[in-house]
Amino acid sequence: MTGLVLEALAGLSAHVHAQAAAPLPLRARTTLGAAAMVSDSQRGWLGYDALGGVGTLELGYALIPGLELRAGAAFGGFPAEDHTGGLLQPQLGAALLWPDQSTRPWLQLDAGLGFTGNLLRPVLRVSAGVDFQITSHLSLGPVLGYSQLFQHNGPGASTDARFVWFGFALGLGPSRPAAQRVHVLERENVITRVQTVRREPEPEPPPPSAAHEPVAEPSPELRALLETALPSQRQEWLAPVLFTLSSAELQPQGVAMLHEVARELSRRTDIRAVEIRGYADARGDSEHNLQLSERRANAVRSWLIAHGIAPERLRVAPHGAADFVEPGTSEPEHAQNRRVVFRVVDAKEGSP
Repeated sequence: MTGLVLEALAGLSAHVHAQAAAPLPLRARTTLGAAAMVSDSQRGWLGYDALGGVGTLELGYALIPGLELRAGAAFGGFPAEDHTGGLLQPQLGAALLWPDQSTRPWLQLDAGLGFTGNLLRPVLRVSAGVDFQITSHLSLGPVLGYSQLFQHNGPGASTDARFVWFGFALGLGPSRPAAQRVHVLERENVITRVQTVRREPEPEPPPPSAAHEPVAEPSPELRALLETALPSQRQEWLAPVLFTLSSAELQPQGVAMLHEVARELSRRTDIRAVEIRGYADARGDSEHNLQLSERRANAVRSWLIAHGIAPERLRVAPHGAADFVEPGTSEPEHAQNRRVVFRVVDAKEGSP
């Protein structure tokens, strides 16, 4: 019972640390590209028939997974023979994103006020693109858009200024706007893991007549066979450390869990060796997954050594895409399989 309470407290502490360390759901973005006028008045009468340049600076806030509120400014310029037409547009909009993926298509709608020369006109922008995650905090991808500046109808006035543009968007911020959802899944997984470490009742002592009979110990080969056929629910110790797609970089919630592991190993001197088992999800070929799981296990081992745990107590065991805790194919299920778990493989007799 004492062991169960300790494991539950460790899991709860890891979850609280992870929530405190989770980054705010903010993301900065900038876009640069080329634009072409498609409205007749601007191409003919005003002479804006050459390619111009456009760009944006904006800040996005993830309201819910898959929906961002974006605020910022767009700017651009279109050359003519004797002058250049400029546009500055403060804007506010919203973007729909495909959630929880390293490659994320998105669609955005913005409205704002356009300053062009001495005129002030309403502007509407529609854009779409794809963000490719370059690092855990940096994304880059193509973007295609359409903008329309609305003119007043009247004598001598040009028609609405309409132009299309193409460029690239650079994003800086958290790679997973749905981080809070991952924390909830991790907390549920911690509870599940803790429930499986409850100690089984001690076996009844043998009757006196049989107490003196020697009992043969199973061979190592038999132990391995039994472990494969009947895996013990007490193999995994504490909660897993989770990773993002194709990455061996430790995340804030994983670091919080590693603090608990280091604290327990420092306290539990009876534990002589812990096996660090690395895993990958079902995507990718077997060789890639095996190497990735080894990098994840080594990243955990290096962190623990740097925080005072003796190297000889830590053994790395990569398993690739195997032993799935979630058998499905959705991203939340894949996220639970990208993990490193701990198993006590050598402890002093009599230790819990």
